[in-house]
Amino acid sequence: MEKLVRQIINNISSFPRPKNWVLKLLSLLFALFLWYFVVGEDKVDMNVTIPVEIVNLPRELVISNQFKKQLEVTVSGQRSLIRGMTSQHISRTIDLSKAAPGTVVIQNHPDSISLPRGLSILRVQPPTITLLLDRLIQKELSIKPILVGQVHSDFKLDTVTADPPTLEISGPQSILGEEKNLITSPIDINGLDHSTVKQVSLALKPEIADLIGEPIVAVRLNIVELIKEMEFADIPVDFDIAAGRQTQVIYQVLPPTVSITAEIPQTMAQGSNNIRGLLHAKVSPKTLRTGSMELKVLVDSPPRARIIAIKPETVTLKIIETRTLKIKP
Repeated sequence: MEKLVRQIINNISSFPRPKNWVLKLLSLLFALFLWYFVVGEDKVDMNVTIPVEIVNLPRELVISNQFKKQLEVTVSGQRSLIRGMTSQHISRTIDLSKAAPGTVVIQNHPDSISLPRGLSILRVQPPTITLLLDRLIQKELSIKPILVGQVHSDFKLDTVTADPPTLEISGPQSILGEEKNLITSPIDINGLDHSTVKQVSLALKPEIADLIGEPIVAVRLNIVELIKEMEFADIPVDFDIAAGRQTQVIYQVLPPTVSITAEIPQTMAQGSNNIRGLLHAKVSPKTLRTGSMELKVLVDSPPRARIIAIKPETVTLKIIETRTLKIKP
């Protein structure tokens, strides 16, 4: 038996061997392995997500509707090939280079998506994509602050300004064509008694919010105090002795009192007696000489008050006598 086995081995060894037979044997084994891996692997049907890519959209057009930007595709083939699709950036490309304003319906046929060899598409969802194409326009819209409530009763709202005062928006003509301004969210000014700046959002329609997001604007509220016009009668006119303490003047002012009309802030006007005591009428001649002279009445008023009338505007100052006082050394 041992002789028979030895004889068989010798006969096999005596066969002529081709050149590079080891390399060829390894190639055969690799080919058999690859055949088993590709052909012998079970085929599966798998659902994958493929993005929609819009290309060559004309600059003067814009897509004005929401559409599904991913497709659900059922792919048939070897599991390993399907898994390898993720690294190949496969997409459903839609070329709009020849598009015009209006409605465009895109059919999602299986052959509209290019897949690697060995894979096929069984189903695409949705089967169609509807695009609404509109002209792209730019429009500058003013911002209109919306106020609720009333300021303090002693004050008034003088000016309201938004910063920025306008926003420039690019979007579909069907959305922006009729828009004239943008309004803010309601701003509560109830009881406000001072100027302030409010940071507020805009109350936007959903389709406009999709275009510009949620911007914040600064609304400046200028609050001023109410002014009351008041008249104060019989205010004495004093003589301002400009020559100093070394001169004694005997004088007479005719008429001795004047009537003053002033604009007083509302909060100050509630204490009118105190304001009266703060009004000082006077005459101040440039030189001191005996005789009569007509002088303009000057009035010192409290802060925030404004003198609008003095009756009479001039009075007569009659200097009867001036005496120089002797200062003891």
